Amino acid sequence: MRRLFFCDVHLSPRETARTERFLRFLAREGPRADEIYILGDLFDYWIGPKHLRMPDYRGALEALSRLARERPIFFLIGNRDFYMSRGFQEATGVRVVPGRTEHCLSSGGKRVYLCHGEYLEGRTDRGFRIQEFIRSAGFERVFVRLPVCVARAMAEFYRWLSTRKPVRECRPCPAIVEAKFRQGADVIISGHFHDAAQQALCVDGRQALFITLADWAEGESYLVEEGGRWELRGGG
Repeated sequence: MRRLFFCDVHLSPRETARTERFLRFLAREGPRADEIYILGDLFDYWIGPKHLRMPDYRGALEALSRLARERPIFFLIGNRDFYMSRGFQEATGVRVVPGRTEHCLSSGGKRVYLCHGEYLEGRTDRGFRIQEFIRSAGFERVFVRLPVCVARAMAEFYRWLSTRKPVRECRPCPAIVEAKFRQGADVIISGHFHDAAQQALCVDGRQALFITLADWAEGESYLVEEGGRWELRGGG
């Protein structure tokens, strides 16, 4: 079993070089994987079902759809592309994981916890409360009915708002990470922090592994798991 993990690609119509890099990556690494996990923020923003009919991400969606015919691809929503719907799953074959951007799987008898990572920060500030309101089901029902031009403008504003906090200030809260391990996780894999790292921990006398994935600002960054071994590649 070979599993492929990546996140924080932040595809954008403005970043054509990044899109081309991502398509080359999928063509090379995708067919070698038995399962693929996207841990959020694949897109710089996603305005809902209307985006499926727009040219912004057409190449990436078609590439993912081709891969999804031969292997399962799982998508955990991030803090930029959270209006993924059943329509996305039906159109591409990519399985959108429901709930608060987290998922568990088993590898070599170990429990692996996957998440985008924003909830590992433990934020309670005003910006986080705004984010939670925007992600609410009630707001989504209104947002997806807006004209495309209005939805785009709002998404661009939210994108700008979310970049006001420097990435270097985004860090996981050790207490929250340890709590996840105490709840039974042996391995935690997270995106969001834009930094590739592996940290071996000992929690209540038990060995644990915390892995964070980098973004794609400068290059490919991904994680491969095969036979219970974890290998970070690239590094942003």
